Amino acid sequence: LEPALAPDDAFSRERGRQLAEAARLFDETGSRDVADFGQFVARHTVRDADTAAVVRVMTVHKAKGLGFDVVILPDLEGTKLATRRRGLAVQRAPDRSVEWVLDLPPVTFYAPDPVLTAHVAAAEADACYEELAVLYVAMTRAKQAIYLVTEPIGTAKSHNFPRLLQETLGDEWTAGDAHWFKKIGAPAAAVVPDPALPALNVALVKRVERRPTRAPSESKGGEVSGARLFALAENGAVDFGRAVHALLAQVEWGGAAEVARLTAAWRESGAAAREALECVCAPALTSVWTRPASAGRVEVWRERAFELVHAGSWVTGVFDRVVIEYDGTNRVSRATVLDFKTDRETDTALVRHAGQMNLYRQAVAKLTGLAPAQVASYLVLTAGPRQLPVPVVD
Repeated sequence: LEPALAPDDAFSRERGRQLAEAARLFDETGSRDVADFGQFVARHTVRDADTAAVVRVMTVHKAKGLGFDVVILPDLEGTKLATRRRGLAVQRAPDRSVEWVLDLPPVTFYAPDPVLTAHVAAAEADACYEELAVLYVAMTRAKQAIYLVTEPIGTAKSHNFPRLLQETLGDEWTAGDAHWFKKIGAPAAAVVPDPALPALNVALVKRVERRPTRAPSESKGGEVSGARLFALAENGAVDFGRAVHALLAQVEWGGAAEVARLTAAWRESGAAAREALECVCAPALTSVWTRPASAGRVEVWRERAFELVHAGSWVTGVFDRVVIEYDGTNRVSRATVLDFKTDRETDTALVRHAGQMNLYRQAVAKLTGLAPAQVASYLVLTAGPRQLPVPVVD
């Protein structure tokens, strides 16, 4: 990609290097799954090195334990140092047990009370100590130089950072060698790509067409009842459905041993766990959790995200469960798409979700090289567990 970058685009070069390093780390895991790589990169964290010509912007708290050649501290004004935290006043005994909790009244009312006044004074002292600790961290990160940028103190009486520094350091804050940077050598030369590596021919790069995006869930049809449309508990139903899906995604195959394990693991997970466990145990769903008698290996996709160009649109979706069967030559011979639905209106479920399920069928067909007719598709209803075959629709 080097020829496609501007000469001064150091940021993109560095990001490209970091992506290549992430790919190297993923390669060492032995996985060759592109979806796993996408998830790996999304979770991958890069900690920028303290290199020349790099400016890092961060909070004081994040800078704790780090060191930098130059530190610039702007906006130190803030409020006064001795400002207690907002919220309930909690008085603790020497052993840290709670003596009392109170929503403090305005100062006009608590000032005459010696107990409340003492509590506020102690809370302000603690707050001041914490603020001083933050200032100490900020002012001890520099290896070569530190620059503080503040407004003039003026006539304000607030005891904030600038006033503290003036009272401590006086009017003259400058110290040390103002030309310290002249003693530092020139930075190392930029890394030049290996000329033996193949380069991108920019002249051959064509502008990519931006396709409209869609999700399989947008293909729902049929009617929605007024009761459901205006239900106050709709958000709760969505959360419940997500919880059931997350639990069922943990199941690869069924069987007595697996049911016993899940019963113990999901004991404290509430209604969602009860419904998920009922699905695993339901006789009507035995085929969902039974490993097929395939001539070759069998692979199960669970909560597998996919990206696909279909019918001129960019489709983004997630399969709940797909069972892939291979023949004796390690070629895909059959696939089954299973989509879990927690809908309570089961009579219209097939009509509502047929479009979504057929889009899933098309996606699996393209990803596996099968014909759509070789991909079976089922709606799995978790309420009163049963599965409904979805007919092939163009």
